Amino acid sequence: MAALLARYLRRLTAPARAAMDGRAAPAIGRHNQLLIDSGRVLVLLGAVTLTHQLGWSAPASVNAEHLVLGLFIWLLGAALVMLSLVARQFPRLAAAGATIATALRIYLLGGL
Repeated sequence: MAALLARYLRRLTAPARAAMDGRAAPAIGRHNQLLIDSGRVLVLLGAVTLTHQLGWSAPASVNAEHLVLGLFIWLLGAALVMLSLVARQFPRLAAAGATIATALRIYLLGGL
């Protein structure tokens, strides 16, 4: 299942490669790639936060704020990946999502 998802997400980066070759509008390809990359990172961070908190043996040691934050980060990453699917149809929404993704990457990851 994960291999199919990875292959599908790699196929989504084809517009970004086309933008590098000059066959498509570069802004759309750049936004699409930024949304996919940031979405992947945020989904991973949210999943790691959730599994780390749920992996503790004592129920009293689970911090509810971390669970909510992990879920929020995971949902935000999933939303960015889903937004990359319709980036060509809604270019303004994709640009806004790319701005949010850039700000989150700078704030959470130091610009990675």
